[in-house]
Amino acid sequence: MGCDGGTIPRRDELVKTKKKPEQKDKDSERLYRWRHCAASQTRLKAPIVACEMGRLYNKEEVLTRLLDRSTDASMSHIKGLKDIKELNLTPNPGFKQEGANKGDAYTDHQAAEYICPVTSLEMNGKYRFSFIWSCGCVLSERALKEVKSEVCHKCGKPYSDEDVVPLNPSEEEQDAVKACMLSRRVAAKAAKKAKKEAKRSAEGEEEEAANTSKGKKAAKTSEDAGASTSKSTVRVNGLASAVLRDKDFEKVRSNGFSVASDPKASEVYKSLFDTHKTAQKKQSAHWVTCNPQYF
Repeated sequence: MGCDGGTIPRRDELVKTKKKPEQKDKDSERLYRWRHCAASQTRLKAPIVACEMGRLYNKEEVLTRLLDRSTDASMSHIKGLKDIKELNLTPNPGFKQEGANKGDAYTDHQAAEYICPVTSLEMNGKYRFSFIWSCGCVLSERALKEVKSEVCHKCGKPYSDEDVVPLNPSEEEQDAVKACMLSRRVAAKAAKKAKKEAKRSAEGEEEEAANTSKGKKAAKTSEDAGASTSKSTVRVNGLASAVLRDKDFEKVRSNGFSVASDPKASEVYKSLFDTHKTAQKKQSAHWVTCNPQYF
């Protein structure tokens, strides 16, 4: 039966207790999120991009999945390159790349490759970091709160509070970050629509002005053509009137004119007409009922 020979059992040997579930190491989990891609779970390497939900990705991995049209749940809100922003990170001058752990030296696993350019805080998950959507610069939350400004502390570009996106937000902040993302997209869509309408109205005004100028040019051209036509008509009428005013033509137009009585015409020329005496004495056939005379 046991318990003989002077053996003293312990309580954990006699009483079975319920085992506690395995707990995650929060520090390791947090550090993992800041060092690995949210889609492929591979080590982050430049260039690094972030979405409007604050998740970190390798740019190469995002491009590959967009081209393959992947349906990954972690990238369901990313439809194109306009939904991600390449981060402008500040390297940590004191960071040393981790090698093989030989046990002969101390290895600082909390060391981060990037830091805040204002406060020099390391971006390892212990401190809250955010990035500005308009320029992509990454700053610590302490720098944004303590050194308030309307321009970026790193690049100097202006930004608003709506452009600040927290990196790797907690589960409690997911809903607020998603609401900010939707409002930002609605505002960007409205601004794009307003820009298109302004451009369309400007093009319409330019087209209307061009049509007005074309109409004026056409009217001027028609006026010039009418003026030239009237001038040519006047010129032709003047020539016709000059011809009509000629003395020889006036003599021809008179009713009493006859070639036979013209002293300047020769007898040969006069014999061609019916008014000549030789033509008047010429016999005609009995069936001729009319002898037209051309004057």
